[in-house]
Amino acid sequence: MAAMSKRVLGIRRTMTPNQIVALNVAKARALRGWTQEQAAEALAPYLGTRLSAASLSAIERSAWKVDRIKQFSADDLLALSRAFDLPIGYFFTPPPPGEDAGLHAPDAGMKGLDPIVLLDAVLGRPDNLDHWARELDAYAASVAPEPRSKREKPSVSPSDLPDRLAALGTSRSRALLRQAFGDVTSAGDVLERLAEAIRTLDAGAAEDPG
Repeated sequence: MAAMSKRVLGIRRTMTPNQIVALNVAKARALRGWTQEQAAEALAPYLGTRLSAASLSAIERSAWKVDRIKQFSADDLLALSRAFDLPIGYFFTPPPPGEDAGLHAPDAGMKGLDPIVLLDAVLGRPDNLDHWARELDAYAASVAPEPRSKREKPSVSPSDLPDRLAALGTSRSRALLRQAFGDVTSAGDVLERLAEAIRTLDAGAAEDPG
């Protein structure tokens, strides 16, 4: 896949959430090592229809073609998640900051929004995760009724659902660290050097109270 051009005639490229999903469909297919035919076959049971390779190609190209952007439904996103065995959030991962792509939205200007807005929507923020955690607690505590026949399976309510939010919080923290320092290793190095500098200053202050 060709690298995204950072600027087109000096104008920052913006991408809609649907274009970002389309971009990640192509990435997910590459991750699995599938041809477009194989990806279409994997999707068929979950979409309820068989896409042609040409249709899948058009979906992937819609990441770059503003005149034919694929509109993904919630059903489509669930099918993508199940077929590629990836969380739905994977498909909303924006291009990295180095690509200089803005997020297109009705309230965005010509330059688009900071893509962190999309990550906030997917991963949540410390100030708005509590509501979701309470819902997951309630879901995990609920017990499904017994199936009416032996052929049916009861609905599952795993007890670790609220704990999964911790992993999302970790992912968000890593994203913020990378945004500030480039990568987590660099962040660790910077913080270690800062801690050493603070220890040195403290030792100097103890030796010379004046």
